[in-house]
Amino acid sequence: MKRAIGPAIAVILLVGTTPAIAGERVMIDASPVCGESRVSIAIFHSWCEFTIRAMNSMDEIFVGGYAMRGLVAGSSILGDPRYLDTAVHYADQLLDRQNEHGYWSTGYSRHVYLADTGSALGLLMSLHPLVDETRKQLYFDAVSRYVTAIEADSLILPTGAIGVGWRHTEEGRLVPNREPYTISSALTGAQVFVWMFHHTREERYRNVAFGALRWILSTMREDGVIPYILTGDDGTTVGGDESGETRTWESWRYDTSAYVGEGVIAFDKYCARPSWQAEIRRAIAPHIEFLLRSQNDDGTWAVPGSPDQKRSPGVVNLLLWYHEHVSADPRIRDAVCRFERFHQSAVNARAFGMLTARADPTLDNAIVTSIAGRALAELLKPGIDSEWGPPR
Repeated sequence: MKRAIGPAIAVILLVGTTPAIAGERVMIDASPVCGESRVSIAIFHSWCEFTIRAMNSMDEIFVGGYAMRGLVAGSSILGDPRYLDTAVHYADQLLDRQNEHGYWSTGYSRHVYLADTGSALGLLMSLHPLVDETRKQLYFDAVSRYVTAIEADSLILPTGAIGVGWRHTEEGRLVPNREPYTISSALTGAQVFVWMFHHTREERYRNVAFGALRWILSTMREDGVIPYILTGDDGTTVGGDESGETRTWESWRYDTSAYVGEGVIAFDKYCARPSWQAEIRRAIAPHIEFLLRSQNDDGTWAVPGSPDQKRSPGVVNLLLWYHEHVSADPRIRDAVCRFERFHQSAVNARAFGMLTARADPTLDNAIVTSIAGRALAELLKPGIDSEWGPPR
């Protein structure tokens, strides 16, 4: 069954023209990657306007976190303070939702998933350099309580992987799931822990981040595919009707890529140890080749309309990082610009599930809308999504 995200969600039609932007203070002239980008700027503006109106109170913390991060980027790219104000307001609500143990429930269940939490806390990281000193301290304290709980609850595994989180039982108890999970290892292990290192310079945080990425990349197949490793408390594959092998290696390839890429980008930018940066850059190279050879003809990735595709736009962020910081490659430029051109068509965007293009307002389409905002912003201003500012 499709899950609707709201009974009366507003929509804004994206068009393949360049409408005027009211009170326009656009801070860029063209995309440094794909060149002239007036249409893309207008589309991103439409995305931001939709987001402040219809996605400013998402219960699902990972969806809301990504949507608000797009608005943080929008405030920089489009020069509109309303976008930043909306993101700060959502972050205030996020702080209020942290429980006494230091964790957050997902917003769509009472379970605690460290993967979802890592996505949401990315908002606090993006906002941290832009807010007042009181909020800076509140953000830091919240993230610090979170990582301290993870350490105390033995959710950092000997392999370097990070566990799934906590499962809410039918009896009302929370029990730990310490099975390794690729996405929590990327988003909490690599991203959150390296943020803590960035602001404290405490070596233990950097070690956790490096260990998490090393574990993820050690699971990669020779063809560059990174498996989606998620198991239940009893060691069996979680969710879905597919076989464990299909779910691990095929069903979530680009979902995994997008989230792992987020951890890789953060670690590369802030780990401050060149030898570790070099190791991760070498290790991710086969995966970059996989992404380039498996892009769809229309510029997207994954099976059209699949849940995997709904989470795939972060692939663009990973490719742009590699192109900008590891190896400039015309194939990458071509790949990300094809993705950009795809989204310049209202028909394409609607088929992709973008809610601003009058897609069916289901949770999956809210997900693709929120994550696509990261990619659209990154195309206009590479590096904007992972800008954390100076250490405290």
